Amino acid sequence: MRFLARLLTGLLCLCWFVLASLALAQGTIGVDPITRHYSVTPGQTVTQVLNIYNPNQTAVRLKLAVYLTDMNINEVGESQFLPVGSVKESSARWTTVSPSELELGGQESKQVRYTIQVPANASPGTHWAVLMFEGQEPAAVPGKTLASFRLRVGHTMYVHVQPMTTAGSVTGIFESVPKTDTGVYELAVQYTNSGNSAVAVRGRVELRDAAGTLVATLPLDVAVALPGRNLLLRSSWAGPVPKGQYTALVILNNGEKNKDILAEHVVTLPFDLKAPASVAPPAPPAGAGAGTGGRP
Repeated sequence: MRFLARLLTGLLCLCWFVLASLALAQGTIGVDPITRHYSVTPGQTVTQVLNIYNPNQTAVRLKLAVYLTDMNINEVGESQFLPVGSVKESSARWTTVSPSELELGGQESKQVRYTIQVPANASPGTHWAVLMFEGQEPAAVPGKTLASFRLRVGHTMYVHVQPMTTAGSVTGIFESVPKTDTGVYELAVQYTNSGNSAVAVRGRVELRDAAGTLVATLPLDVAVALPGRNLLLRSSWAGPVPKGQYTALVILNNGEKNKDILAEHVVTLPFDLKAPASVAPPAPPAGAGAGTGGRP
């Protein structure tokens, strides 16, 4: 659970950075903490206070709307923010927030409080929602500004209703064999989360030749699999590699201690793969490095 919490925090921080990156020149919003995990039982109530801050040195006050959204993570690991009610595991309807609007001056902080009332008949498993803080770009002037943008950050709430189960399997292995000897062999492993909890999945692919000798180990990207969903973990294999047949052993772990998930796949390379061509540095402009005493 600790690894999952760290991974989710890192992924969401990256996501919020992308959402707000265009706004950094004019302003941004800080939320502390960025994500929370709650282990609860049906009927339990949880209350949390967030610190919202405007780190910018500006006299312009930033107005923020505070609202809940649903979130989904698709098969390739991309987060999607959706209207409340879009995701069946949403905890948004269990959550109340106060206040619904904020106004922050430069380097000012305020607090927002939310309460999660878990229904007595809540189904076991992970439920989640995102509390968004969205503000209009402070320099925008209606009727005069040609282009403006909105910046937003979010606080993600994971509510783990007991009892939790962790289960999953490899349900597909897909490959892309290069068409030329300078290409790269690509592999995608499909993991299906059949449990009721969100899990962090990590692993590797061990490649052995016909003699059983380990010739390469390919890391698989660490990613989050939400319950009841598929997840694709990708990796690639570059030359130099001799042509021939290889056995790929997929080894995944979804957080269960001392229990890995295994699958095999046969790889056939029709030709030798060459090492990727190195990229030469750009040539210096003509005359670079010459003495300064000559004519222009």
